[in-house]
Amino acid sequence: MKWEHEARQVVDAIPVHEIIKNMVIIYAEKIARKNKHSVVELQDVIETRDAYFEWFGQAKIDKIQKAREEGKSDEAIDPMIELNKGPALYTIELCHSRFFGCDRDLINVREVGKKVKEKMEQLHITDILADKACEPLMPHSTLTVSISGCANACTAPESRDVGVHGTAIPMVTDIECSQCGKCAHACLDRIIHYENGKPVINEDFCALCGNCIQVCPTGTIQAKKKGCRIMVGGYFGKWARYGDEIYKVTEESKLYPVLEACVDLVKKEWNEQHEDHFSRIVKRIGVEPIHDYIRKKA
Repeated sequence: MKWEHEARQVVDAIPVHEIIKNMVIIYAEKIARKNKHSVVELQDVIETRDAYFEWFGQAKIDKIQKAREEGKSDEAIDPMIELNKGPALYTIELCHSRFFGCDRDLINVREVGKKVKEKMEQLHITDILADKACEPLMPHSTLTVSISGCANACTAPESRDVGVHGTAIPMVTDIECSQCGKCAHACLDRIIHYENGKPVINEDFCALCGNCIQVCPTGTIQAKKKGCRIMVGGYFGKWARYGDEIYKVTEESKLYPVLEACVDLVKKEWNEQHEDHFSRIVKRIGVEPIHDYIRKKA
């Protein structure tokens, strides 16, 4: 779609990180089509800017603007680059909130990522995997830990060796509801409806993403418990499988004994005679050895 020169200048100046920039451009073109414009005009970009400013909030916009004024690129402030720098047989993935945070965050992925790296170094996973290898090492020889701030999972924790994302159990309080409908709109699983002027959440199908909690303007919906979900044994590829859930909602501190248990499983069960993978170990023998390890260490 063609753009007016002034409109393009304005959209280029909107302070969002580069992962979002292309989304902003597409959204502006959507607004232009909605407004029945043949080119993207200044009015369309102003609507786009206002929508994104409201979505991100002023605090996050200020952080991004400050980084831009200091001449910092996204790459310069990307903690994932430092976490995966140098020779290692583990990879740490972080969702996009690693840059400037996200209004959906339930855990701080930057801080968790640092602690995971410290634990992986302490456990000497690189030496263990290298010694277990039966062929030259390649990128698929690594053990991957994927960390996402919320259950919307902008990374892929469900399909990685170890996956963690933030979770929150919502509850409806006695605070009067304005019936604004924001919670029902924000629920990706469409499990919220209204009865007698109050939201009702179908807990059996709740993904614990926390969206309804964060958008509720009155505090009618609040978090009964916040924490993280931890999964192991996921795999993405020919034999794709979701990881097995170790915890649904637990304290972040529980992640590090899980990592210890996973490394212990590699030591004991990794087949050195042919190419193996952590997910295949979990598929073969299940997660009971991981629970046993955690119980013994508790």
